[in-house]
Amino acid sequence: MEPLALGSVVLAGMLAAVIAGMPVGLTLLGAGTLGYALLSGPSQALTQIGLVLWDNGTNFVLVAVPLFILMGQLIYRCGLADRLFTLAQRLVGALPGGLGVSTVLASAAFGAVTGSSVAAVATMGNIAVPEMIKRGYAEKLASGTVASAATLAILIPPSIPLVIYGVWSETSIGALFIAGIVPGVVLALLFAFVVMAQRRSYPPRAGALVRPAADVAGPIRDALGGAVAVAVVFVIVIGGIYAGIFTPTEASGAGVLGVLAVAAAQGRLQRATLGPALSETVRTSASIFVVLAGGVVFSRFLVQTRLTEQVVGWVGALDVPPQAVMLALVLLYLVLGAIMDTFGMLILTLPLVLPITKGLGYDPVWTGIFLTVLMEIAMITPPIGLNVFVLERATGVPSQRIFAGVWPFVAAALALVALLVWMPQLALWLPRTMLPGAGR
Repeated sequence: MEPLALGSVVLAGMLAAVIAGMPVGLTLLGAGTLGYALLSGPSQALTQIGLVLWDNGTNFVLVAVPLFILMGQLIYRCGLADRLFTLAQRLVGALPGGLGVSTVLASAAFGAVTGSSVAAVATMGNIAVPEMIKRGYAEKLASGTVASAATLAILIPPSIPLVIYGVWSETSIGALFIAGIVPGVVLALLFAFVVMAQRRSYPPRAGALVRPAADVAGPIRDALGGAVAVAVVFVIVIGGIYAGIFTPTEASGAGVLGVLAVAAAQGRLQRATLGPALSETVRTSASIFVVLAGGVVFSRFLVQTRLTEQVVGWVGALDVPPQAVMLALVLLYLVLGAIMDTFGMLILTLPLVLPITKGLGYDPVWTGIFLTVLMEIAMITPPIGLNVFVLERATGVPSQRIFAGVWPFVAAALALVALLVWMPQLALWLPRTMLPGAGR
């Protein structure tokens, strides 16, 4: 069989296996190995697996992945989110829909030091959804706000998907982190506007309900102390990267040390906290590593068949504006988000999508932010909608009701996608102010 035809057949088989429910990482690894064996022989296939596992297993940059996950797990399990929620209520509680706006701001702040959307939705779901419903907010608005706002965790740095994208595409992870700040703030503001605009879904006097309930908020001084601790960790990690003091990997280690120091100072560093945080870090890191390694093997196989080159050439020959191609990519990711998890979707598509966007003249840093926003949308749209089902388990709100509440937020995220396509500088201007060599 011709290499190009073989690549097409293996790609179709891999997609069929993913749609059938096979784990994405193992499917990518198996398809890439089988393809290599058919193309170059079994010995070459085994050689490629060994090289990929060794290269990724000894990649210093990838150390940042388990460290950022551990940092998020420690913050998640040390109970800082309730303090952020309390402080956010005090700051913006007087606005129309103030409790919902507080949830968006607290989720953004929590995401700024966790990088995990799942941790954000599980934590804020337990805190904010019962409080909003008790204050008279519609259940679909309360749950839709939390599920959507938690996605900010993978756009506002640090972000695990951006680390993976940076490693795979050989793009500066520091530049990716800094590039996510402005779009993340814009999306948080759009989410806040969406909450305020749904006046029929919260009580008329919702803005006057600024006093936190006793089961949610501690003293304001305690809340302020927790917020300051989060801010310090954020400044250490992101400020250190921006100023060129740390590489992203070094910043992840400094962040973990900062969180451990804060937790110890507040008496929250206990075996009951540390043990689950470490075990979850190992589990999540292992699953990400399998997806990454499988994606690398599969992408190298596609390159050998010249399928990637053919697709890029075909797209480049289309007589359409670049914006039309980007719209097609948006539709592609909306479809893929309905059948697979976000990491699998990212690794699966990068071998084809990244060369296409480069060929259209888009900066790889911009592409990383663009894809991350699309991943956010995939996390709250049916039928997969990982954030929705995590929130359902945490709060008991039926997934159908949560899905009904997320659509205005999906529209806001799509508006950000349009802004990014129309004004790429929204993501690029801040990283371009970094010192030369910073964030590598």
